[in-house]
Amino acid sequence: MTNPTRDQILAAHRALAHLCNAASDGLFISEQAAHSIKDQVLDALPPKPQPTMAEVEWDDSKHYLAEAEHPGWGKVIMLERSACPGFIRIALAKENEPTWQAVKENTLTPTGKRYTLTEVQE
Repeated sequence: MTNPTRDQILAAHRALAHLCNAASDGLFISEQAAHSIKDQVLDALPPKPQPTMAEVEWDDSKHYLAEAEHPGWGKVIMLERSACPGFIRIALAKENEPTWQAVKENTLTPTGKRYTLTEVQE
């Protein structure tokens, strides 16, 4: 996470005030000024967070056995949408024991990793 300086925060506030004044007065803002305002505001903001599963439509081909980050348990594996709306069933190793839980969608942030099951040939 970025730690903006005092000057960056003040510049962001000035840029937003300028933008709000221009918008409320119906004034034109040049493309160059708009980019400058955008850059000043973004410099003072932390990085945009990744979307949680509450913001993503469940897709079995993308999310079944996909890894996600949970704020309390760390990395977990998503299994399926729960029968209870707003929840996803997950698997995790909790205290070295496999555990299955249903957790709220907004607590899971996909990492982009997916796992597959393969049959062992003996």
